[in-house]
Amino acid sequence: MAEKILFQTKLTDLSATDKEGVGVIRRTEDGNAYRWVKNTATTALTAKQPVCYEVALAGSVAMFQSVLTPATADLMMAAGMAVTAIGASGGDMYGWIMVQGRFANSRTLAVSGTAGAVGEEYIGANGTTTLARATAAGTAPKYQKNYTLLEVVSASTGAVVAVDVYVNCL
Repeated sequence: MAEKILFQTKLTDLSATDKEGVGVIRRTEDGNAYRWVKNTATTALTAKQPVCYEVALAGSVAMFQSVLTPATADLMMAAGMAVTAIGASGGDMYGWIMVQGRFANSRTLAVSGTAGAVGEEYIGANGTTTLARATAAGTAPKYQKNYTLLEVVSASTGAVVAVDVYVNCL
């Protein structure tokens, strides 16, 4: 995809029109990379949630127009993390997702009684706005592990917690 130098939007801006060019990459001085995407789903994306591309559109330019909440069929097509909530089709449906870099206070799912170690790999969780352990039961090996923990998750945590992860979906 093309990379631009000048942008009309901030990383937290949303738009009902394509102001940047769907699929364009934006790099920041801290080394992070972002992609301008369109949410064509009927449900809004939540800020700090993992998003996927639709497998059915793989290999096409339209692939970058269909980011959505992870679903079993699309987990292998991780797109990144939504920077802010991106509205559903018909509203503010264009926005930025982080595709590479350190995402501070991202959402992760800590399994009750199981600690998460620095460097442990995660994937988008099926049908949720959280991440799941890449080693979880039922996780097919075809899923690329696109999210790496950058801090420890306590073994006593049983709820969704905010931790830093490294996103690698570029």
